Amino acid sequence: MDETDRAGPVREVTGTASDNRASLEEILTAELDLGTTLFSAGSPGQRILDSLTVLNEKLRGGRMHVLLGFEALVISLEREGEQRVGMRQFPLPTRMNGQALFGISEYLHSLPSRVDPDRVTGDLRDLGQREVRSFLLPMIALVVFTAIFGYFNRADAWALVIISIAALLAGLTRELVVRYEFNYYIGVLTATLVATISAALLSQVIPTGTPLVSLIIPCIFLIPGFQLINAGWEIMRNHMHIGIPRLMVFFAVLAIMSVGLLVVLLLYSPPAGSPGFHFRPELDLIIYTLLGALAALSFCVLMRAPRQAFLICLLCGGVGRLTRTVLVEQGGSGYAGVFFGTLVLTILAILICTRIKLPVVIPLVAASVQFIPGYYYILTLQDMASIIRLGTSVPFFTVASMISNGLLTLFISVAIVFGSLLPMLIMNRKTRFY
Repeated sequence: MDETDRAGPVREVTGTASDNRASLEEILTAELDLGTTLFSAGSPGQRILDSLTVLNEKLRGGRMHVLLGFEALVISLEREGEQRVGMRQFPLPTRMNGQALFGISEYLHSLPSRVDPDRVTGDLRDLGQREVRSFLLPMIALVVFTAIFGYFNRADAWALVIISIAALLAGLTRELVVRYEFNYYIGVLTATLVATISAALLSQVIPTGTPLVSLIIPCIFLIPGFQLINAGWEIMRNHMHIGIPRLMVFFAVLAIMSVGLLVVLLLYSPPAGSPGFHFRPELDLIIYTLLGALAALSFCVLMRAPRQAFLICLLCGGVGRLTRTVLVEQGGSGYAGVFFGTLVLTILAILICTRIKLPVVIPLVAASVQFIPGYYYILTLQDMASIIRLGTSVPFFTVASMISNGLLTLFISVAIVFGSLLPMLIMNRKTRFY
């Protein structure tokens, strides 16, 4: 990830004195605009700090103190006895915007050693207006990603049809809720209910052998995987002001989705069904690798990533899924496969992105989100619904199964974070990312 160990959420930088400098108010405005834009795009905390440091050096802002929180950014500038403090509140980032991250990185690398803050403010505004909001392509990518995720989680052919239709309806619902500016969590709950209810109804007329998977998988795209990955990185680097709130957002979304899913599961609780598709091991390996690459590309589109990232996302997604599949087929555990799969794809992403100046977080998130433990999350919710429905008469096996599957879900989530974090701590420990 685009972070290093050397800095916490507070950063102090000293600039160089020069003649005919811009006022501290203008510099402060430009720096607050930069920090707000990066945070809204889902940027890791260290990238925000490093980018502000670079911009302050080019603007000759003097000594800078930065307090980076989850709800606001505070910057203090001090130069030749003059001091200014500014604060900017953050909107909640609901998805990662790869185009914005790449555009800002490219822009900061192109800035001369001295630049006017008014120009920076105008350029950042132009970068935001340059984004093309396509509707059809993200919807296609959403359906493709969700269907592939269903395949990875043992759905059969008819279940994939149900998942695709329900996911499309959920995606359209979320976009409608966003357009009318409802609360983010209301959008999550509404989309979850639409996906689950539509899948339950479709399973009554479409003869699937895996009805439980088709019921839950359609809303899996609502899980903010980038918040989980960012939260792990922030906490491990002692960025508690921003890391813990990110983690709470991730758990809040999971809790809201679980409530919506349990409402339906208490009324309609289908069996898990058959384990999906079966092929020869060597053919399975090829299919999983290709689908892993396509899943990463689909999520890359959902993240609005630049075209420069497409091939890298394909490569990292395929290599990560190949590594995970080989380890599991050789008798390894699921969480070990996820850890090493994420580890390998992260190393690959670092090696490539370092050379082409692409933010490594883009291919890393796009390729690793496919490892989110959907199947064990499904089984955990099913057991939870059984406990709620049966009360004290519930069998001990159901309780033990819920705990086991819940712990597996947790272990796999932790494996994703550590698999992506360790290469960054070792390979990029002395690098400043912006």
